[in-house]
Amino acid sequence: MRKTLLEILALLGLTLAAAGVTWKSSGGVTSLKEVCDPAQLEDGYICYAEAAQLESVVWVDARTRELWELNGFPDSILLTDHPSEDWPSLLEEGFGALSMAEAVVVYCSTEGCGSSEPVAQKIQELGLLGEEQIFVLQGGWKSLP
Repeated sequence: MRKTLLEILALLGLTLAAAGVTWKSSGGVTSLKEVCDPAQLEDGYICYAEAAQLESVVWVDARTRELWELNGFPDSILLTDHPSEDWPSLLEEGFGALSMAEAVVVYCSTEGCGSSEPVAQKIQELGLLGEEQIFVLQGGWKSLP
């Protein structure tokens, strides 16, 4: 009986250790999506829930080509200021979609990744859309479903 109890405790300990490692490697509680409050956003930012309701929206991935190809938002276009890419070529590829858009939402890897804002600014400089039609996605790629 004592041996069985020790085996059960050992198995329980191993299970808890494995669960802890899994939880830690997945980011723990911080990996949960944060609630986005539109009333608390800076100008030019948008929550996913509101962005998903926009008509004729073009999603712009400002991450690297490798990440875009791996898990870019469906039907998004790649426009990144990453040094490994040629902005004019990317713009030529995405220009048709941008010229038909009524709104653009730019996202990068995470909130504050530093690529979304410059890409949104470059899109605005094209003059195809007004400033109020170009948004940066609050929370970046991680906030997408």
